[in-house]
Amino acid sequence: MAEKGKFVKVKSLDSKIINSLEKKYGPLWETIWPEEYSFTDPFKNLIITVLSQNTSEANCIRAYKGLSAKFDVTSQRLVSADESKIKEAIRSGGLYNVKAKRIKEVSKAVLEKFSGDLSSVLALPKEDAKKKLMELPGIGNKTADVLLTNRYSYQKVIPIDTHFERIVKRMGLAEPNADYNAVQMALMNLLPEERRARLSGLMWLLAKNTCRAKNPKCYECPLACLCEYKTKKEES
Repeated sequence: MAEKGKFVKVKSLDSKIINSLEKKYGPLWETIWPEEYSFTDPFKNLIITVLSQNTSEANCIRAYKGLSAKFDVTSQRLVSADESKIKEAIRSGGLYNVKAKRIKEVSKAVLEKFSGDLSSVLALPKEDAKKKLMELPGIGNKTADVLLTNRYSYQKVIPIDTHFERIVKRMGLAEPNADYNAVQMALMNLLPEERRARLSGLMWLLAKNTCRAKNPKCYECPLACLCEYKTKKEES
């Protein structure tokens, strides 16, 4: 453990810290995202990722349930669906006007560019696949990486959201102005590959529940002894 007022940048997580993460956040991970909403169909994963933007997991699932109750979740069906009916179906998830429009746009693009099937894109080498995915309307780094996890898993690809960005920068693993790719690389370097999929989930829960944007709970954080942000708080 680092001495008070002295920060040493961590290179990897030791077994003691990993065990602490597992004990504190492992039980939460089993309830946060039901297995039935992790799809093998990449188009369904694309749509649920669109619905997840800027809302909670619970709201996202409610919106997807509403959508799938009224429509087959395929590019062919959604491109022909009335946008107002999509809005009504996903209303419970919030931002339904923006997301209904995005669903229509991305469905049209997938149908026109890839004949409705993203499997051929995901079969490409990782960087080529990501480039193709990011040509779709409204699809940025994070959404493309979520889709890539279908093939490569979280061992090879970790989608970076605001929670991951916050914790990586607070720990001093990336500069405050670091971009998406730099934050992603810093996190992947921290987590041993053989346990990266599980640990990335636990780290995300830590960021969401403990290393909060406002009033972070440093006093209960398993990574506090490794954190630049915590060290600076003690010095001030």
